[in-house]
Amino acid sequence: MSRPLTTIFLATLCLHFPAAQGGPVPEEKTDVIPIAKIPDIPPAKPGQFDRAFRRGVDFLLKTQNKDGSWGDHTRTKGLNITCPYPDGPRTFKTASTALCIAGLNASPLHHEPAVQEAMTRAENYLIRTMPHLKRSDALCVYNAWAHAYVLDAMSMRAARLAPDNPRYRELKECARSQVKKLNELASTMGGWGYLTYSGFSKRPAAQPTSFLTGTVLISAWLAGKSFGLSLDDKIFTRSLKFLKSQRTPAGTYVYSLSHSFYPGRPINRHTGSLARTPACDYAIRLWEPEDISLRQLVDGLDRLWSRRGWLTMALHKPIPHESFAQNSGYFFYYGYYYSGMCLDMLAPNQVKRHASLLADDILTRQGTDGAWWDYPLYNYHKFYGTGYALYALSRAWDKLYGQPEPFPSSISTLSRP
Repeated sequence: MSRPLTTIFLATLCLHFPAAQGGPVPEEKTDVIPIAKIPDIPPAKPGQFDRAFRRGVDFLLKTQNKDGSWGDHTRTKGLNITCPYPDGPRTFKTASTALCIAGLNASPLHHEPAVQEAMTRAENYLIRTMPHLKRSDALCVYNAWAHAYVLDAMSMRAARLAPDNPRYRELKECARSQVKKLNELASTMGGWGYLTYSGFSKRPAAQPTSFLTGTVLISAWLAGKSFGLSLDDKIFTRSLKFLKSQRTPAGTYVYSLSHSFYPGRPINRHTGSLARTPACDYAIRLWEPEDISLRQLVDGLDRLWSRRGWLTMALHKPIPHESFAQNSGYFFYYGYYYSGMCLDMLAPNQVKRHASLLADDILTRQGTDGAWWDYPLYNYHKFYGTGYALYALSRAWDKLYGQPEPFPSSISTLSRP
């Protein structure tokens, strides 16, 4: 079962230009709840971007650990999320390090020698460490997050290298092992989850979540584009089917499989789904563009911009899901990371609006030390937050002032598993 990437690209173009053959224009799929859009804003000045990039990159260069990683398991507080030792901390550190690579690699400063050296040291750390990462205990499957983000980092870095480069081959071998691990960690229920509530088994019986499943499917796309790697066919098919089943007619994604029975709960409505909707819409549209219309993707972004106050109320709060609509602080930059990816799918007359709104939110939230963060996670938060933010801000910069990279569908012969 193979679908060449060029076919997916042409299908995406047809969604943009449905009347190309002169026939009647089919009605584009929409969700049942309309969205009130906020007005356009002027894009931030180039100097604002320049200062933010410089401060964010310098923060990461100054705080990198001697072994090439970022973050550590200090700054504990009275209320900590579950993190079994030693693989809980190792998961947080490797995932944070991978996101720092993604942010540095995407930034306009990626060519600087100091930045190149920092990324190489970080890659070496991940190449050494990831073979030893495993599940923390019978409950936690946190390492799925690390495998997905390391796959992102390896794929993004390799995209700048020629396939005959020795470093490319090293990155590909690391990526291959992440794909293998993600195959092994797929839930028996379809998709991926990070907590297992019902016993212990070799293959996790984890409660699959919409957002982790979307995250892994996007990582798999990137690995296919850069390396030609793919998930197991059955696992991929079941996971994509699961993700599509989690989308409601309103355009939200319920939190997890068990939440399918309670779509009206606050966390499953628009106010609680704001950050994961762009990620999940993007994941489905990458693989099956006919299932998510451009209108639906754009509406998901517009809901994020117009209702982001529900997310900002959760920023920096120390207890998961303690804010309104059960939002957590760590939803924030996750949502903006994938919103940055969504910019590649927008029509030319839509890009400026969404890139400007995305950039404005990030530029105004940078800390005095140059970092971004959303949730106090031991001493990892400023690193994963800065990685997420630098990546998203770089995508906005590319669309507004830079030299946008080619649309991903046009530069590969990726096949669906």
